[in-house]
Amino acid sequence: MSFECKECGQEFTFLRSLHAHVKKHDMVLGDYYVKNYARKDKLTGELIPFKNYKQYFSTYFLNNANMVEWCDTADKAEVKKFIIDILKDRKEQKELIAAPPDIYLKTAGLPDVDTCKRLFGSYSQACEAAGLKPMLSRQLPTEFYNDFTANLILIDTREQQPLNFKNSRVLKLDVGDYGVMGEDYSYTFVDRKSYQDFCSTVTNGYNRFVKELERCKSLGCFLFIVIETAFDKMEDENKKGFKKFKLDYVFHQMREIQAEYSDCCQFVFSGSRKDSELIIPKLLVLGSNLWSVDVQYFWNKHIIKDGLGNRSTKTKKRVQRYKPTAGRKRGVFG
Repeated sequence: MSFECKECGQEFTFLRSLHAHVKKHDMVLGDYYVKNYARKDKLTGELIPFKNYKQYFSTYFLNNANMVEWCDTADKAEVKKFIIDILKDRKEQKELIAAPPDIYLKTAGLPDVDTCKRLFGSYSQACEAAGLKPMLSRQLPTEFYNDFTANLILIDTREQQPLNFKNSRVLKLDVGDYGVMGEDYSYTFVDRKSYQDFCSTVTNGYNRFVKELERCKSLGCFLFIVIETAFDKMEDENKKGFKKFKLDYVFHQMREIQAEYSDCCQFVFSGSRKDSELIIPKLLVLGSNLWSVDVQYFWNKHIIKDGLGNRSTKTKKRVQRYKPTAGRKRGVFG
């Protein structure tokens, strides 16, 4: 593969050699690429600024709002082709073996699951057109609407700011901060994170956290990482936090972890500590039945939080107390 200088026609074997050469034309890289490879926002036609080579040729909009509006207003066939192409491109660039969940799509500036459903009929059909299967493909079990707050929740002895549950016991756990035992146990644990903890874990503590996930995988366990803030409040949290993080980098690291360890972990932004107290018992008791469910997608849609207190008596009677599938061995407590 060769790279040609659009200013003088000289060819180079390596991209970095071309970039070094561009300086001889008294040009900075941004000016060179915007002049010779002008990329424009698909909605507004405005020039897309150059930050780096990889970013420039993978950016189609100035911001996410423009992408959403374009997907809503442009020709349906054109938008569908764009989604298929961008999923294929992501598959090749990141060597994905499965199509990413909703939170991955949103943080990567890609059309989300709802957009795919609107255009293709389902996210699965959009993924199939791109030669992929969804990473998290199962539907939310109706048992999620059950009230599990009375179930016994185990709290790890090292948990510094334990959540408040009706029925809990402190016990040393091998994995995460929260777990269950007995008939509720199905190798599922929860790691609770404050906003600051989450950002630090996936950036400065990335290697350490990956080792924890490797251990989790070796034990056959699954870890839900519950962050006690709302995803759409991350910018606000960052502004008022004692330590500021580059959220683009935070989300990049989260996506890398999600793609690599989708078989043993999932990130869920609960909304608050109180919301964490509501969702964690559900994650633990339903356990392995949620490993392949895009929990964040349903939680964001408020299907769960809005529905819990508003289901009819008739509906409630149909939803019986959930019992995990028998046959799994018990243990993994230290």
